[in-house]
Amino acid sequence: MTETNLNTSAESHLKRVLPLSSLIFYGLAFMIPLTIFTTYGLASVATHGMISLTYTIATIAMGFTAFSYSRMVKAFPVAGAAYSYVTKSMNPYIGFFTGWVILLGYIVLPMLNYVVMGIYFNALIPAIPANLFIVVAVIAIALVNHFGIELASVVNNTIVWLQFIFLAVLLVLIVKFLLGGGGAGTLVDSTAYFNPIEFNKPGVGISAILTGASILALSYLGFDAISTLSEEAINPEKNVGKAILIACIGAGIGFVVVTYFLILCWPQAFAQIVNEESASVEVLKRIYSAKWLQIFFTATFGAGLLASSLAGVTSASRVLYGMGRDGILPHAIFGKLHAKYKTPTYSIIIISTIGLLAMVVPLATANGVLNFGALLAFVMVNLSVIAWYFVKQKRRGGMDIIRYLIAPIIGAIINLAIWSKIDLKAMLFGLFWIIVGLIYLTYKTKFFKELPPEMGV
Repeated sequence: MTETNLNTSAESHLKRVLPLSSLIFYGLAFMIPLTIFTTYGLASVATHGMISLTYTIATIAMGFTAFSYSRMVKAFPVAGAAYSYVTKSMNPYIGFFTGWVILLGYIVLPMLNYVVMGIYFNALIPAIPANLFIVVAVIAIALVNHFGIELASVVNNTIVWLQFIFLAVLLVLIVKFLLGGGGAGTLVDSTAYFNPIEFNKPGVGISAILTGASILALSYLGFDAISTLSEEAINPEKNVGKAILIACIGAGIGFVVVTYFLILCWPQAFAQIVNEESASVEVLKRIYSAKWLQIFFTATFGAGLLASSLAGVTSASRVLYGMGRDGILPHAIFGKLHAKYKTPTYSIIIISTIGLLAMVVPLATANGVLNFGALLAFVMVNLSVIAWYFVKQKRRGGMDIIRYLIAPIIGAIINLAIWSKIDLKAMLFGLFWIIVGLIYLTYKTKFFKELPPEMGV
């Protein structure tokens, strides 16, 4: 999910200081490497254990989209990302709706993180209700944002490295577990990737794989955030696109490998999982019963979620502030900064209040709502490549047909197919959000007689 540019001064200039390596690391930090554990149970059940195959398909889909991002950032090396690409390549009205669905993701991301934190901390300490963890996290993040404290890059880097260390330790324990006769008892088993018996069962097949992919799309949200650093990157036309592709494909390969080994450890997990939302805790207990692994996992995962929530609330509140400042939303509420701390306090309070819905919203629904906006934005980025390069620039010779027509069409179709399998409740909420946007756009443009307001995303 893309991030807002927090610098609201029109006279400020961002310094180009970020090399390729920093861009890649930023994308991985935003994606949260341990995010695979967020939806492990949901996706395992939905795909009848073929989660690695599903990650492969999701990676291919996101790979096409990452390629489209790399093309558009080369044409428009600006911080607005998907919203800017669609606005400049198509028209401001379609661009507005792209920004509108992205805004939904900004608002929902912190809530999703709170849901997951509640589930996993409660699984570690059952005596403390999940809702208490959620309330504490919401208040803490709101206070940090109110006082204007931002996470330093060194903190984010540390959190990412902790997650990499955990994954390395986990893979060592998995190999030891399997060689000791646990799970499948072997390091190679094709059914851990694709199980023809399960695949051919009624109600499974490609439909189940696409449903699983609609759940797993969450794991990839963040590679596109690299495009928001275009104005701070060294040689952005080259490095930003390359970083997007490396982060997306590299993370996807990692997801496939880790989930393959998790299935080897528990081949029948999809049929035996007790709680889909906290299934990762169940599989970790099978691999290694020592409490320290569960504590290490929960602490590391929780740190990543907190960092993501902090960035999410910061981004969402700045987007709402920008819209309030420009008169798109009521200025008296959204366009005000705190007199002392110069932070958009009202917007922070609103985002945090929405975050409290984590106490009642199921993980599948929160995940679906977030993916609703993200996948639609990905579809539009693919289409913007066609609109800009193939139609407007008339790049139609040789390999350009593949780069600027066939590849983005494939990316758009796959993302749309995955989007169509999103949870029904999430789909209905997302469609409601679009209707609200249509009503709002109709009002602001006086029935489309004026150009839509520009959104700060």
